[in-house]
Amino acid sequence: MDEPFPAMFEQYVLLLTAKRTMLRAEAASVTTLVAGSSHGDFGFDPAYLPGSFNLCCRSQDLKYSYFLYKTLSEQLESLRTIVVFYSVFSPGWVLDRSRSEGMISVAINELFNLGLDYQDPSLTSLYETVVGKLGDLSVDVSGRSGFLPDYNKSFMPPRMTTEQRVADHMKFNRRENALPYLDMLISLSAQNRHRLLVVVPPVRSDFRIRAPGAELFRGLKQRTDGHAHVQVLDLYEHDDFEDGFFGDMDHLKPLGPGTALLSRLVDEALSRGS
Repeated sequence: MDEPFPAMFEQYVLLLTAKRTMLRAEAASVTTLVAGSSHGDFGFDPAYLPGSFNLCCRSQDLKYSYFLYKTLSEQLESLRTIVVFYSVFSPGWVLDRSRSEGMISVAINELFNLGLDYQDPSLTSLYETVVGKLGDLSVDVSGRSGFLPDYNKSFMPPRMTTEQRVADHMKFNRRENALPYLDMLISLSAQNRHRLLVVVPPVRSDFRIRAPGAELFRGLKQRTDGHAHVQVLDLYEHDDFEDGFFGDMDHLKPLGPGTALLSRLVDEALSRGS
């Protein structure tokens, strides 16, 4: 990139370009597309589900998961299943409304040709600066099928308390402005005759104690009930995820036993539903 883009934006572009580079090479064999936030980026290893591809990234919301699926479902001829990670913050988190994380949406939008516009002038300006300039960009890093366990993986800093982390997530859990995109995912996957698996990722026990799961996912379950092609895999309070599997309050260690366990459980859920 010739333009002096913000360092954090370049970091997002390089990570997502690495995933796009792998996706282009594997497109003909991708049967399961996995989308969603960093919980999926850290926690799902395609080695446990042949034909799957991990397109999750930091702060990816339901809106961008939907548009990635919408765009790529028209390109991936072997696609049969969409897996979406749904976290505590998912009901109200809209990426391109975030001052600190919004630039990630520009990277996703341009790299995957989603064609979305912005209301925020700063994001519009950034998009206009980068549009049309990333098509030939290629990044080769170690990993497999979009899972990059050694690349750009960092956990919450020690100064971040569990109370702060829970509070940050809960303020978005109480809103529902992102849930229409879940409805759109359900509708489009039905139209495409694809299966949709929604994965609620696990969290460490100190997070779960401060945010019990009973009421957190009511909106998810209300919207998915009654749709034969939709499954929900709720791992939020799954007893087999030990605290040592996590690198912080809610992210699994990418090369640890927790990621292996989550990935196997996704495979098993899809096998049961087939």
